Amino acid sequence: MTALLAEGVELFNKGHYWEAHEVWEREWTPDRKGPDSGFYKGIIQIAAGCLHYSRNNRRGAINKWRSGADYLRPYLPRHKGVRLAPLVRTVDGYLAAMNDASWPDLTMPKIETT
Repeated sequence: MTALLAEGVELFNKGHYWEAHEVWEREWTPDRKGPDSGFYKGIIQIAAGCLHYSRNNRRGAINKWRSGADYLRPYLPRHKGVRLAPLVRTVDGYLAAMNDASWPDLTMPKIETT
């Protein structure tokens, strides 16, 4: 795991979703079309979904979580030292919970590493 990826994971796990997004962008930008592109898009979008959820933006959370999980699926169960299967499973549960008319009380995920 690279230093920037680890820094982003630490920020994400502390609930600093925007800051994690920014760190991961710095890691991903030099090789935006490389083989890890979908991985970085996925974790960045899941972080954005968490930020939208914290701001009570249902549509934004759903859109970012859905696309983020879809970007990560090809990298399951883990990639670059990040356990993706539990993260994607959790996000899939959030998407199901967001289908209810009421606002679900969700605990934001933590990213597990290996």
